[in-house]
Amino acid sequence: MASEDYERYIRELDELSLSALKETFNIGASRAADSLSRMTGRPVSITVPEVRVVQIREVPEVLGDDIKLGVYVRLSGGVEGHAFFLLEPEDGRRLFDILSGNPMGTTRELDELCRSAVEEVGNILISSFANALSEFLGTVIEQTPPELVMDFTSAILDFALADVGRYSDYTVILRTEMAVEDFEFRENFLLIPDPKSMERIIKTLVEGLL
Repeated sequence: MASEDYERYIRELDELSLSALKETFNIGASRAADSLSRMTGRPVSITVPEVRVVQIREVPEVLGDDIKLGVYVRLSGGVEGHAFFLLEPEDGRRLFDILSGNPMGTTRELDELCRSAVEEVGNILISSFANALSEFLGTVIEQTPPELVMDFTSAILDFALADVGRYSDYTVILRTEMAVEDFEFRENFLLIPDPKSMERIIKTLVEGLL
């Protein structure tokens, strides 16, 4: 696949290709659920019901450009790019209540302990997704330590979208659903690879379907 063609390929990924990518990330989601279940001592379910290819300029609108918690990890090695786990601040507090064994609604503020817990959950999710992708591609994906920020969606993603936007108008969004016992969370995982990495992902997808 010539580099100048990769944007056309990502734009035109068919349902079969997207299903293959979704299945890869559902493997990562299952592993993340196992890790969080061991951490919390409670049953955890995480699924990826939807994978979407969207225009970069539309990402804040698609996700909702309001205040969110974002866990960021830089990817390098086999895949170069950016990964984000985004959730609502209220869900961050609810998640901390579950992790700490408090009654739901106990946590009122996003203090340092709460932020640290959300950062760790985001790191587990991103690492699980990245590891599943690395196995799918047959490569090693290195990850930086996670960073937690709270800001508007557009501000959280601005530098990463600007970086990749120099080469492409499209990126990939994974909608994730997480349930801990009876409590449900609907969050988003964003994979924003650089052009060569996206080309490699798409090429592997296409070859696997031939």
